[in-house]
Amino acid sequence: MCGRYGSWSASEALADHLGARSIPADEEPGPSWNLAPGADVRVVVERARPAAGGSPPGRALRCARWGLLPPWAADPRAARRAFNARGETAAVKPTFRAAMRDFRVLVPADCWYEWRRDADRPDRPAHRPYALAAADGAPLLLAGLCSWWRPPAPSEEAREPAPSDAPGARGPVREPAPGLRPGPALHDGWLLTCAILTRPAGQDLAWLHDREPVVLRREDAGAWLDPSVRDGAGAAALLRRRRPPLRWWEVGPAVGHVRAQGPGLIAPVDPGAIVSQA
Repeated sequence: MCGRYGSWSASEALADHLGARSIPADEEPGPSWNLAPGADVRVVVERARPAAGGSPPGRALRCARWGLLPPWAADPRAARRAFNARGETAAVKPTFRAAMRDFRVLVPADCWYEWRRDADRPDRPAHRPYALAAADGAPLLLAGLCSWWRPPAPSEEAREPAPSDAPGARGPVREPAPGLRPGPALHDGWLLTCAILTRPAGQDLAWLHDREPVVLRREDAGAWLDPSVRDGAGAAALLRRRRPPLRWWEVGPAVGHVRAQGPGLIAPVDPGAIVSQA
């Protein structure tokens, strides 16, 4: 599972690291040490051809809202149940299968958080948060999915192209749905949404949780993003590859408060207890 993560690296540095164009200034969500579902986050997309509005092809950082909404979703609240997608079934599940085929992305992260239940230690908090990051300090490249969504409308009036990175996503321009929070993930009435893929936890992390986000190696990122590959089941094979080495450490309980921010959230409880893989 991945229900909380941090992403504070500068967008320009991320773009250089990934050979991508940096995020447009009006889409920049800013750094965060504590992102939760519903937040506007950065994703890396790759287009095979220009998108509507003249955006050029190639690799770029964009802003998306965390919680995927398929085009047919009637209510934006459905995103609350779709911030993660199981890698084993995403290619066949109705909510995710179109995105697995057409709109695979990377979600850059500097760490993710997981809570360990420690029932054998009554002197410790019931759930203890841990931060997990790349052992070499590089950004984590989480495998993700994106989908453009627009609110339902009673009539199909003016037909204009969506500002889409996904093939064939065209439809009428509509006003944002009532209650839909404004933000940089909204593009001319369309909302770009995303989910993070997960898989069974490796033996090295099974003590912490039974699921983990799919962390791709840099050499696998291009194959995952490749828009010419429209085989969701085939792309899913990349989700089973070995991830890069990690390091992890226990952090304080403040990260459990969704509005808490700042680098102090990742300070280790015990600096001598940081575990780093080779």
